[in-house]
Amino acid sequence: MSVERDNMINSLRKNVIPIMRNRGFKGSFPHFYRELEDRVDLLMFQFSAWGGVLYIELSKCSPEGHTDVSETFHTPNKIKVYNIDIEHRQRLGKDSYEIFEFNKENTELISLDVRDALKEAEEWWNYSANWWV
Repeated sequence: MSVERDNMINSLRKNVIPIMRNRGFKGSFPHFYRELEDRVDLLMFQFSAWGGVLYIELSKCSPEGHTDVSETFHTPNKIKVYNIDIEHRQRLGKDSYEIFEFNKENTELISLDVRDALKEAEEWWNYSANWWV
């Protein structure tokens, strides 16, 4: 792992993960979930293999869990964003690029941008269709 990636993870753990925990999210880096009465909200942090880019993917599923395309059932506390079909996922991020670019000088600033983007995530979870209904 690169030093920049390690720094980015540490900055996310400091500036973003506590906010998510306060909002009811469980899980461990990079996969988080929040069980609600009518759905399970999912969030995944993903890094580019070439470095310097962070993607944040969102999804949600039924409060009972989800059966994926391979007919594998995932309970609400074990499901990951990548278990959901791509058409029911959303990337988080400003601009049309939907990425967070970071380097050794800006990890703190980028983690604060991610924290601010959680508002966009909440809007998507609340207003996108519950496709499993």
